[in-house]
Amino acid sequence: MSPAQVRGERMARQRLIGEPFPDLRSCVGTLGAVQFQEFEDSLWSLARRTKDRPSREAIATEIAEGSLVRHHVLRPTWHVVRVEDLGWMLDLTADRIRAQSRPQLRSTGLLEDRDRFVAMVGQIVEAADVPLTRKEIGAALAERGVELKGMALGHVTMGAELDKIVTTGPRRGSWDTFVPYASRIPTAPIDRDEALVRLASMYLAGHAPATARDFAWWAGLTLTDARRAFEQVEPEAFEAPTSDGTAFLLSLFDELVIAYQDRSHYEVPTARDGIIDVWGGNLALLDGVVAGTWRRLKPQRKADPVRLEITPVRALSPTDRERIETDAASLIDHLDTTVDLQWKDHA
Repeated sequence: MSPAQVRGERMARQRLIGEPFPDLRSCVGTLGAVQFQEFEDSLWSLARRTKDRPSREAIATEIAEGSLVRHHVLRPTWHVVRVEDLGWMLDLTADRIRAQSRPQLRSTGLLEDRDRFVAMVGQIVEAADVPLTRKEIGAALAERGVELKGMALGHVTMGAELDKIVTTGPRRGSWDTFVPYASRIPTAPIDRDEALVRLASMYLAGHAPATARDFAWWAGLTLTDARRAFEQVEPEAFEAPTSDGTAFLLSLFDELVIAYQDRSHYEVPTARDGIIDVWGGNLALLDGVVAGTWRRLKPQRKADPVRLEITPVRALSPTDRERIETDAASLIDHLDTTVDLQWKDHA
């Protein structure tokens, strides 16, 4: 397959082109898990793939109270998954996330007391009358003689997620809240081999064409497990156009790009260690290839509009800019606020 065909099939499977998913649940269920590191930007990732483009408030409510949940799973970052999938996904991936987090726990002096602090978080959240923010959990820990802030507190609350003690509840402003895990998440354990195959099937349904290395990266699995699962799964044939003619403003963490170890098909700028390097911005793609970056900047004064700033990474024709601005208009409509779109060209 040509790079344009690879990109086109991925776009079609993820409903960036073609018929959108009928609802949020089918969107997330087909993709398996959707990285949700930046909450506001990730709302757009779901909206643009779903019929009638649900509002930010509707998506946030579904994640907080409905059939979807935001949780640390697969890799040590936030993902949104269906509530019935979280338990078996954690059984499959939590041990490796814990192992990856161990150096940070050691550097913050938490390694020996990690389990005790995690249990205390569970007790605090269980006893609370309302869902608690991380800051409120920290204050309650301080009352018990445990002073944790910043990264240290974040590692402990993530540990409580991995241990199935807490999960997220409704957002309070820009802050996550936490509720008892058992209050939202059903218990339905499955055999590990079955879980591997189920996760591989989900991944290929929403991300093919992809390699076992891509799957291992996305799922946080060993390459051995990824290859073993791939041997038992064959994605359904999928007729798809190429990526030619497409224009998208995507979150830096959108599944179209972040879900693959090899991102060369998109010509994504990378730093020496392979991390995506877009100078703190998100991705503007033309024909499936990075043409620029974009940022949503909050106004300095309440009366001022939000600024949507697009920075090309190469020379763009007037037609190219019009295509990008057309997709930007959809994003602006989703934001449902006054937005000033600006181009920021390099000198």
